[in-house]
Amino acid sequence: MGKTVPQSKPRRGWRRLLLFLISLLLGGLTIGFLTYANHTDSLSTPDTIPEANGIVVFTGGGGGRLEMGGQLLEAHLGARVFVSGVNPSLENAAVANLMGVSETLAECCIDLDYVALDTRENAQQTALWAKANDYEHVLLVTSTYHMPRAKAELSYAMPGLQITSIPVKTGWHSKWWERRDRFRLVLGEYGKYLLVLARGRGDDEAEREPILPKEGLIPDEVSGE
Repeated sequence: MGKTVPQSKPRRGWRRLLLFLISLLLGGLTIGFLTYANHTDSLSTPDTIPEANGIVVFTGGGGGRLEMGGQLLEAHLGARVFVSGVNPSLENAAVANLMGVSETLAECCIDLDYVALDTRENAQQTALWAKANDYEHVLLVTSTYHMPRAKAELSYAMPGLQITSIPVKTGWHSKWWERRDRFRLVLGEYGKYLLVLARGRGDDEAEREPILPKEGLIPDEVSGE
């Protein structure tokens, strides 16, 4: 019988290095997720909210967003509110009713976007609206778990825009690790957030031209996150 040729040391060295790098990557992703999950769990609506030029609500699965947008508008913390990603079956009156605003504010100060289908398009439509109104500071309303990605996308869509986060609790009464469905939700959102950071600002965002608040807002489909 022939002798077994021992594996060379260089090959074993490369394998150990590869395993080390994979372990390092997985460890970093795990620590990042834990940091993200605990951070978003700790977010809450600030006690003191500064006055801004406008108010932006990103629609989606989390409840309480429209109500919060209405409260901010009623408190005159922004001149107008922009609701992005509205279900095409909802008209102005229905949205205003969900927001709980007065009839006067409903008629004068609510702009609806039926175009956006995801968070990136929410941000792009918001940037067009903010530029058309010469707004430099907006209050951004969305769910706690969604806020980091929403804020990043809006920063990419309109660099220099001052964004004050108004995170909204989505009705969960448990921590992210206590329910499988919530764990999956936060984990998925963390993955999407990493992809946004990796992608960076796209060239198409720089090429977009401002539109008037109600110009080009054509009913399409329900927005998703």
